[in-house]
Amino acid sequence: MNRKTGVLFLAVLFFQAATAHADSVKDALNHKYKNHILALRSPFTGADQKFDSAGHSLNVLPNSAWLLYGGIHVEKLNLSRDTLRLQGPLAAFADRKIDGQHVLVRFSKSKEIEIHLDQPLKSLDDAEAVMGRVFFLGTDAAEHVQPELRRADDTIPDDQIYDYHQDGVKAPQGISTPPPDFSEEARKAKFQGEVTLSLVVDKVGNVARIRVDKVLGHGLDEQSMQAIKAWQFAPGTRNGEPVAIREPVSVGFNLY
Repeated sequence: MNRKTGVLFLAVLFFQAATAHADSVKDALNHKYKNHILALRSPFTGADQKFDSAGHSLNVLPNSAWLLYGGIHVEKLNLSRDTLRLQGPLAAFADRKIDGQHVLVRFSKSKEIEIHLDQPLKSLDDAEAVMGRVFFLGTDAAEHVQPELRRADDTIPDDQIYDYHQDGVKAPQGISTPPPDFSEEARKAKFQGEVTLSLVVDKVGNVARIRVDKVLGHGLDEQSMQAIKAWQFAPGTRNGEPVAIREPVSVGFNLY
């Protein structure tokens, strides 16, 4: 074997080893995360989204008054030497079950989340370290999978949002809270029920955040969020001072 042939042979061996590593890591990722919902740390942009390996978004934020947060239902996951791709719709599990399984409610068509890698991933730990900069993977992951709208100008620190039942706190009082319309999908299906949400009302009485806590489906969750964006309140208070307050809201949809 001459030197040129030997170098080529070693290159082939290295390539095969790298490919085997990638396949092994991809299998481990699919086993752990496929058909699960992973919540993004950043808002959805309305298109496929790209990140670098440090978790920085490579997309431009939409020019919108509201930003949408939540998780994707991982339906496809692929790994190459320089890219990790996950595909699936923005989705959440409904409170109701069919055949013992929670119903998956899709809020969008399938999207692709692409993470550009600085170097090949050699283990599941390596992969999760990179993914954890883009998705919530820790013990608080479940807190972020529900769809949530936030005003783009919302800068309220989480530690300055009070729960309506805390001592000294008085809940906001509704001034204008028009009910949402039925979705055409739900009307055709003769589907009804109740959407449970939590709102953050800021210290001047505007809705700053809307999270769906119990998903209903058939477009009624989206109808609820759309209507609530325009609701107006007299602000809640803590010890007599206006503050931002989180409180639950239930929206009922009844056909009869």
